[in-house]
Amino acid sequence: MKTQFTQQQNEYIWQLMYEKIAGIIQPRDERFLEAQLERDECMREAFDALEMALHDEDSLDLERLQQDEDWIDLLGVIKPHEPARRPFSLHRYGKLAIAAAAAGLLFGAGYYLLQRRAAPPAQQAASLPAEKQVLLALADNKTIPLTGQQQDINLGDVQLHERNGTLTFDTRNNFTHSGQHTLVVPEGKEFKLVLSDGSEIWLNAATRLQFPFHFNGSSREITLLSGEAYVKVATNAAQPFIVHAPNSTVQVLGTEFNINTYQPELLRLALVNGAVKIQGSASAMVVKPGMEAVCSDKALSMHPFDPRAVLGWRSGSYFFENASISEICTVLTRNMGIPAVIDNGSAAYAMHFSGIVNKHKPIQELMEDVKNATNIDYYFDKEGVLHFR
Repeated sequence: MKTQFTQQQNEYIWQLMYEKIAGIIQPRDERFLEAQLERDECMREAFDALEMALHDEDSLDLERLQQDEDWIDLLGVIKPHEPARRPFSLHRYGKLAIAAAAAGLLFGAGYYLLQRRAAPPAQQAASLPAEKQVLLALADNKTIPLTGQQQDINLGDVQLHERNGTLTFDTRNNFTHSGQHTLVVPEGKEFKLVLSDGSEIWLNAATRLQFPFHFNGSSREITLLSGEAYVKVATNAAQPFIVHAPNSTVQVLGTEFNINTYQPELLRLALVNGAVKIQGSASAMVVKPGMEAVCSDKALSMHPFDPRAVLGWRSGSYFFENASISEICTVLTRNMGIPAVIDNGSAAYAMHFSGIVNKHKPIQELMEDVKNATNIDYYFDKEGVLHFR
């Protein structure tokens, strides 16, 4: 059976292949790898090919490989990105370290073999579908995909600049490109926006934010339609900064805060520094640093917050404190782009877990921790969906 994996999962599996051949793989990792090799014939083929190439390090002719036409053809379609792996040590790998000198050849080629079998060629060359892209929807209904790399876009009186996941823009003196524009960040992505006044906004996954290219009048106003954002406001006492959100309005002069509207009926605002005033439907409250205001259409309250739990997403960390497996599925799907569900009838519905997940590390590390703590097993189906069973 052929299994569909995300890029992160493919990178992790290829790393484990390399460690197994080197003889330094951890027991837990080896069990996971053996299970994948047993159920996926294509993956086993890639592993056997790598093992055969590295079986006799003394006979490995790197110079010949670099001239081999088959290798050259293969390298021509390998992505320039090299999968992340653990620190490499000569004394741990011995002669295998010599083979690793062919980094772009063996390591990259093996990763390519997994990728090639995970999707047909037409899919590899295609760009990400719209639902997986960060999009800028302009007020005139034009939509601009933001690639996360480097590009400059000329809109006439506005020049957009995208650099490695950050969007900035310049406006000309005869500015006429008015209206509210919407930045849409999909599940599993994050993005940063720098407004015309210099205010910085980090947008978490599954977030939509409306903003103008230029602030007119006596205030600076944006709207968080849904999702979560960390806001660092540029100080301007003459032009207060206002964030509109469902059921509430936040007024600030110059401050840093996190605002969360993932639950449509609730707004959570955690103040890092400065001062803000939050206006609910029935009352208002001034929030102090270190406090989090919780606003619904019926009540407004305030309590201290844990910076690790509330702000950890900016560094890719998510803290679970006695969280249900359903909550974990939500975070994996929304924030990490890993579809996760609980199988019907599974005991996972009644289980809770405390721990930390880092989106930059292999998801298998979290899953093994959950399994050890709850005895709930898991698997990935052919579509790459993670199941708790």
